Amino acid sequence: MTSWAADKKPFVPIDPVMPLSQVKPGMKAEIRTVLHGTKISKFSATLLGIIPRKTSPKNLVLIRVDDPYVRANGGIAAGMSGSPVYVGGKLVGAIGYGWQFGDNNLGLVTPVEEMVKAFNWPDRIPPFGVSAKIPKEPISADVKPVAKDEPVSDDIKEKPDPCDFAIEGITSADVTSEDQCPEEEPAPDKETEEPGEETVSDDIKTGPTSEDIAKLYDAELIPLGMPMLVDGISSRVTEELKKRLGLPLVPLGGASSDGVAAKLNTTPEPGSAIGASLAWGDIQIGGIGTLTALSKDGRFIGFGHPMAGQGAVSYPLTEATILQVIPSMESSFKLGYQGPIIGIITQDRPEAIAGHIGQLAPAISYRVRFNDVDSKKDIVKRFQTAADPFTGPVIGSMGMLGIIDDLWARRGEGTAILKYKFYGGNLPNGWEKRNIFFSDQDLIGSLLIEFDNLSELFALNQFQEIRPFGVELDVEITRDARVVFIEKLDIVNKKDSYSPGEKIELEITLRPWRKRSMIKRIPIIVPKNALGFCEILVRGGGIMEPEQESLATGLRAISNLDDLLKELSVKETNNQIIIEIDGPQSREKEGKEKPSIEDLLEERLQSEIRAERIKKGEMVIVDTNYYVEGLLRKMIKIKRTGAKEEAGPTDEDEAAMRAQAEALEATGGEAEDVPPDAGEEQLFFRMKRKTTR
Repeated sequence: MTSWAADKKPFVPIDPVMPLSQVKPGMKAEIRTVLHGTKISKFSATLLGIIPRKTSPKNLVLIRVDDPYVRANGGIAAGMSGSPVYVGGKLVGAIGYGWQFGDNNLGLVTPVEEMVKAFNWPDRIPPFGVSAKIPKEPISADVKPVAKDEPVSDDIKEKPDPCDFAIEGITSADVTSEDQCPEEEPAPDKETEEPGEETVSDDIKTGPTSEDIAKLYDAELIPLGMPMLVDGISSRVTEELKKRLGLPLVPLGGASSDGVAAKLNTTPEPGSAIGASLAWGDIQIGGIGTLTALSKDGRFIGFGHPMAGQGAVSYPLTEATILQVIPSMESSFKLGYQGPIIGIITQDRPEAIAGHIGQLAPAISYRVRFNDVDSKKDIVKRFQTAADPFTGPVIGSMGMLGIIDDLWARRGEGTAILKYKFYGGNLPNGWEKRNIFFSDQDLIGSLLIEFDNLSELFALNQFQEIRPFGVELDVEITRDARVVFIEKLDIVNKKDSYSPGEKIELEITLRPWRKRSMIKRIPIIVPKNALGFCEILVRGGGIMEPEQESLATGLRAISNLDDLLKELSVKETNNQIIIEIDGPQSREKEGKEKPSIEDLLEERLQSEIRAERIKKGEMVIVDTNYYVEGLLRKMIKIKRTGAKEEAGPTDEDEAAMRAQAEALEATGGEAEDVPPDAGEEQLFFRMKRKTTR
């Protein structure tokens, strides 16, 4: 179970606070942020006014940068978000927003009383221990559970607060219950008295001009978070991940060369550069901002806007180093990289990010072993992602694919042998699968669906949380075509007809890519209930694979994790040769002249059907070290004991059956027609398969 916890104790910044009700246009402010390295710099600014809003954050404070150096070097930049703003030594809030293609010397401050609302929400941190085992046996849905008190956001009150803008949960010597709303006129404070006109330089006015306002309305308001930097995966996989996460990912690097270690005994200062990580280790995905405030109990707030807007989260908080502020007409930004983990981010809300210093975030672990057969390169990469069942698997699967794409350093044809292992709590023996992939155009692109399906299936299965959770992937890759083609199918000592239960010797000719062909003999047994005309089918795994008909028709459902893994295990792989006899079968049971409707419905899962067919010898599966291509058929006549003699198929019958088979393959295996002169039982024969992998 995921732990839910809300801090009932209000967040109280260590620094004294100036409430929004005391903020006046023209006040001189000091901003603290890192411009280079890890040293906190201070620069001056002027408060220009308050912008009320209907959405969160409810109010924003317009400011203008005064410092000549900062103005000349890009002004307010992305990555400055969270930089604390002080007036007379009191914390007003943090830089949060700016404009694209606007005046970079203007910005918007998120007031501190808005930022602390991030702690009004309950945390949702996955525990580090093994998740509880869900019993397979159902319980009665008629038993009414005992209602439990659940934490509710402090923003939801029984009675509306007459002063929406009052500070909640912040105490200092200068903040009392008599604090007034912005609409009211408080008595001027000597320390924060509105400065005279002589204190402002000629080119910096105390309020925005009409021309300034017009420019702001034309520009797009954006959070001043640094773009999410990505390192360790290829640029094209980064683009795919960007689409899936909906985040501004930039493949520009983002972690120190030593990787991201933990450093939990440090305490950053307000104004320090900090990072938020979605993935860390040999790949890095995260953004950089600034720490706004700390409390005595080790909590923090920062950014002044959301990172990804995910609500309750469990992301690592890291140190960060700034290389340079990069000026830009669109929006200046800090260029930097993340350092050691120093805490956990538990809230990602519209007003701020928030969390705890000195705590670790649970994670999903990934390990990729990459073996390039052609270059003899053998490399192991490890990384972790946030333990989120929705974003974690997306980042993990794309991260593994991006590592392979980056290490192979080419785009085009090739063969890859993949071996997966999923392990964790409630998977005592883990789960493994091996598969081979080939593409004559883009090998890495052909792996995309495979990576997506498996990772998400485990993380999002509806039966059981798997915690802790990890994935290991061994990849052997080559530019060569490790492909074998099913070239010919012969029946040894072929006869005009066969009896149910009779053994048939098959001779299958296989040709590896541009190599000498080879012949393999395989025996197969005619099903005991076969009748009429059946076909011997030899195909590559995944080509015309039978559907889970009992699931598709609603006759059966997978009801637990063990059954899910069993069905995943029998899923055909591309390196298999599948040999089977298929066709109409007698559904009559002893003592019945005609089958009942129950006899005609298939309620078994594919794992059960396949196990029975293999045991009876009606299906043979051969694993190879090749990607198997091709599909061949042979029609045979089944003569049942006691049945009247039937003439063999005429040339016209064979031509019709061959045309039907070709049509079946051309339509993706959806055709269900049978010869017009088929018997009643043959009408129940359904061959509904897909010819594509």
